[in-house]
This record gives sequence, structure tokens and C-alpha cells, in this order.
Amino acid sequence: MKNSATSLCMLALMAFVTPCLAHPLPDVAVRAHFEQNGDWMLQVEIDPRSFQPDPNVAPYLTNADLGVTPAEQQEKLKAQAREYVQKAVEVVLDPVAEVKPDLAWEFTAAENAPLKLPEDPVMLTGTWRTKLPADSTGYSIKALPTGTLSVLYHNTALGKKVERYQILFPGETSYVLDLKTFTPRTKAPPPITEESLQVAGAVPDSLDGVCELCGTGSGGGYMLPTVIAVAGIVVLVTWLRRKRAA
Repeated sequence: MKNSATSLCMLALMAFVTPCLAHPLPDVAVRAHFEQNGDWMLQVEIDPRSFQPDPNVAPYLTNADLGVTPAEQQEKLKAQAREYVQKAVEVVLDPVAEVKPDLAWEFTAAENAPLKLPEDPVMLTGTWRTKLPADSTGYSIKALPTGTLSVLYHNTALGKKVERYQILFPGETSYVLDLKTFTPRTKAPPPITEESLQVAGAVPDSLDGVCELCGTGSGGGYMLPTVIAVAGIVVLVTWLRRKRAA
């Protein structure tokens, strides 16, 4: 009976704790670096979890894993990254011209940092260095509808990061970065606040501060499921003890 109680408690605990252990959903980072002399470096970063059926629960490929991954499998991952970028991101220069970057892929840590520790998550980073066409006046990207993940749009000009960045979902287009002034051609939309949602009627007063997905307050996170899980375990253990004593 003791073993049964322990097993049931562990199953109940795992059922509620598992959502907390899921990794953040990966995204595709597109970073462009522009210099005054027309030099242009484009980098695309992809988490290998993106190639799995359910990236949200797929384990990270770590630096230790990479060390024992055969060269053939490593090349396969690079090929998958190359194919995924083609269906997820389109690069556009103004006057309107689609660009076909020839990315050279390497295994790195996040944000093109070197891999150091065995537990470091591995990313695939593709890099392309080229010259901007002389008549180019603007740069933007499209998150293609055939992509499955969000795309992060980051720019650096003359050694300084452009403050504005975007998160694009499949089918969305970024703002255009003016290649003369290295500033966005359009203003950023106003930030979404609780007040703006109330004015727009997007959040009823009765749901103010409530997470629509989990039914908790905006700062509640997994607090409610955790409380329910602990209470359920206590009730289960108490019931099993009484049954055993009877």
C-alpha cells in the first residue's frame, strides 16, 4: 500500500509539474549589421528544436550532445536549417528586390556566442557577408506564411543597435529600415497597455487582470495549478492512510 501511495503521488505531481518544465518555444532570429561603406552582414539563428514535431517539448541540443554527434548528422542539421530559412524568411531590399542570402552555417551558442560549457544549448547560426547594391534605400524582411515559428527582427547600424525591433508571426512584414539614415521609416505602434485594451473593449472589466488561457491573474503564472496539485496530493495521501488504517 505504501508503494501504491507513493506511485500515485508521484504521478499526480508529475502531471502538474510537467508544464512548468517545458522549454520556451524557439523562434528564428534575423540580425542585420550595416556599415557606412556598404558592408552588410546578415545572420540567421535557428534552434535545432525547430525541426522537431513539437519544438516546445523537444530537449535542447547541448554542447555535450554536439560533441558526440556524427559529422554526417551535423551536416544534416545544417541542411535542415538551410531549408527552413527558405520557407520561413524572405529578405527584401528597396527598390523592391528579393535577396537570396548564401548563408554559411555554424554551431554556436545563442546570439552567435562561442560554445563553452557542456550544458550550453546549441544554435545554428548562418552568416552572409556582402555589399549592399549602390541603389539600395531600404531593408526589410517577411515572415513567410509557410513558416511555423515567430521571427525576431534585429538591426545594427554603424556599430550601434537600432532600438526598435520586432517579433513577426508567419505572414507578417517588418518595418523598413532606411539605409540612408538607418532609422525606421514608420513609427512604432503605441505599446499595448491594460488601459488601451479597456478602451478598445478587448478586455471586459470582469476579466481584468485574468489570464485568458489559465484563468489566473496576470502575475499568477502556474500558481493556481501548483496549489491545486499540492492540495490534491495531500487529499490523496490522507485518504490512502485512512484506508490502510481501516
